Amino acid sequence: MRAAVLLILLAVTIVGASALAFLCDDAFITFRYVSNAMAGHGLVWNPPPFQPVEGYTGFSWALLLWAVWRFFGVEPPAAANVLSIAFGICQFVVIATTALRLRRRSGERVGDAIALLTLACIVGNRSFLQWMTSGLETALFNLAHLVWVVLAFVPSERRDARWLVKWSAAAALAALTRPDGLLFVAATAAAAPLAFDRANRSLRALMTGLLPLVLVALHVAWRRWFYGDWLPNTYYAKVVEPWPEAGVPFLKCFLFEHGLWLWFPVAALWAAHDTWRHRASLLATTMRRMPAFAALGAIVIHVGYYVYQVGGDHFEYRVLSQLVPIGWLSLAAMGAQLMPRVWPTITLLALTFVASTAGWVHFWISRDMPMNGVTPLADRVPAVLRPIWRWHDSLQMFLHIHFVGMRCNQIAAALAHFQTRYPPRGDFNTDPDDIPVQVDAVVGTTGWYLRDVAIIDWLGLNDWVTARTKPWGREHTEAAFQEHARVLPAADTNGDGFLDRSELSRWIGSFFPVQIREDDASPAVDMAINLYAGRRGDALTRDEAEAFLRGILSRGAMAHERVPPPGYVDAFERNVTVSPEGVVVTPRANKLKPRIPAIEAEWREKARRGELKAE
Repeated sequence: MRAAVLLILLAVTIVGASALAFLCDDAFITFRYVSNAMAGHGLVWNPPPFQPVEGYTGFSWALLLWAVWRFFGVEPPAAANVLSIAFGICQFVVIATTALRLRRRSGERVGDAIALLTLACIVGNRSFLQWMTSGLETALFNLAHLVWVVLAFVPSERRDARWLVKWSAAAALAALTRPDGLLFVAATAAAAPLAFDRANRSLRALMTGLLPLVLVALHVAWRRWFYGDWLPNTYYAKVVEPWPEAGVPFLKCFLFEHGLWLWFPVAALWAAHDTWRHRASLLATTMRRMPAFAALGAIVIHVGYYVYQVGGDHFEYRVLSQLVPIGWLSLAAMGAQLMPRVWPTITLLALTFVASTAGWVHFWISRDMPMNGVTPLADRVPAVLRPIWRWHDSLQMFLHIHFVGMRCNQIAAALAHFQTRYPPRGDFNTDPDDIPVQVDAVVGTTGWYLRDVAIIDWLGLNDWVTARTKPWGREHTEAAFQEHARVLPAADTNGDGFLDRSELSRWIGSFFPVQIREDDASPAVDMAINLYAGRRGDALTRDEAEAFLRGILSRGAMAHERVPPPGYVDAFERNVTVSPEGVVVTPRANKLKPRIPAIEAEWREKARRGELKAE
C-alpha cells in the first residue's frame, strides 16, 4: 500500500511539474554564458576584449548545462527543465524518506497516514511543482537547501563523521548553486565544532568533515580573480537600499497563498511546550541541537534579508519556494509531538492544505492574466471570501507596479513575446575587428539569439559600470511627479473631478516615451482603480490619481532601478538592427574592438571614484 501511494505521488509530481513547466528570460542569461564557454571564451557575458562580468547566479548550474551540452549535444533551453525536474524528483525522495522517519516524543514513528499525507500536501503545492522548472538554478538550490536542513535535524546520537561530510557537502552545493548558500556555509562552519565536540571526535575528524567547504573557498577565490569581485554583479545591480515596503507584502502573499500562516501558532505552542519540557537541561539541550538551531537561524536570516533588504523577488515566490517542503515537514513533526493521537495531526494538515489551495485558486482564475497587469480576483470568489481576496488583490497590485512577484504565466508569456523579435539563432558574418553592439533592457533572449553580438545590459545585471551607477535620487522622482501631476487637470476632459477609464488611459499613456494605445494602458488602469479608487469604484479623483502616481514613483521597480550613466552606452556605438527576418550590422568608420579596453578602463575608474549617477 505504501509503495503504491508513493508511486502515485511521484507520478503526480512529474506530471504536475511538466504541466506547469516554463522558461524565463533570465534563464537565457545563463544560457548565453554557457554558449560563450562552449565557444572557448569561458563563463563571460561578452567575449574578450570585454572584461568578464558575473551576471549569472548559478555557478554549478552553468557548469552542469555546459557539461550536458558538451558531452550530449543538448543545448541549455532543451536540457534545463529536464534536469530541473530530475532534481525535483530527488527532492521528492528526500521528502518521502524524511516524512516516513518522523517520530513522536515517545520515539515511535508517526505512521504512514501522517507521513504520506504530509508528502501529498507538498506534492500538491503549486510553488513546489512550479519551481521545478524555469530554466534557472532554483530546483538544484532547493534540493541542496532541503538536504542541508534535514541533516541539521538528525539526532545527536546519529551524527558521525559521515554525517558531517554530508552536511558540509549540502551547504557547499547550495553555495556553489546560489550566492545565498554562503549563509549556510557560515552556519555549518560555526555550528559543526560545537555539535561535533559533543561526540568527542578529534580535530582531524572535524576538519575532514568540513573539507567540502574548501570548494566554496576556492570558488570565491576564483570569482575574485576572474571577475574582480567577491559577489556576483547581480548583487550590485539589484540591491539599492532596504525595501521592506515591498518585501513585507511579498511575504504576506506567500503565506496567504500557501496556507503557511497556520505554521506560526503551531510553532509557538511547540516551542513553549518543548522549552518547558527541557527547562532543567535547557543549555545542554541547546548545545545538542546546535545544527538545528543553526539551520533555523540561517533560514530566518535568509528570508529576512529578502524581505527587508531586497524587497522580495522579481519572480513569484522563487526565493521562498524552498520553505514549502520544510514548512510542511516541520508542521507534521510538531503536530505529532504535540498531539499523541493521529487524527488531530491529520486534521491540522488537512486544514493547512485547504488554506494552501488559495495558490491554486489564484492560478486557475488568473490563468488568462495579461503579460502586463494583474487580474483582480475578489469579484470571482464567493461573497464570504471577498474581503480577504480584496486585501490580497491590493497587495498584488502594489507588488506588480514595482515588478515584484511577477507571475510565472506572465513570465512565460513575456518570453514568448520576446522570442518573436529575433530570427533563428545562428552565425552571421561580421568584421572581427568591428564588434557589433546591441543595447537592451531584456537581455536574456537577446543575448542567446544574438550570440555574435556584444550586448550592453541597460539594467546592469551583466554590466559592471551600470551596476555601480547611482540610481535616480529623490530630486528626479519629485521632478517626474510634478511633470505628470501638472497635466492631471487637462486629463479630466469632462471637468467632473474624476478620471474615468478612458481619461486614465490617456493620462497614464503620457508617462511613457512612446505614446501607447488606450487598450495597452488597461492593465495599468485596472491597477490604479483597484488600488486607489475610494469615492467611486470606476474612477479616480485627482488626489487619488496623484496617490497612484506617487506609488509608481516611490521606489522604481525590482532590478530596474539602475540605468547607464550619460555617455556610457554611446561610447560603444550601437550598430545592430534586429527583426524577425534577420540582423543588420552597420559598419563603423572607426573599428570598435581596439578601443574597448580603453573605454571600459575609463568608465570603471569613474565608477570607482563614485562619479557615476543616472540622469
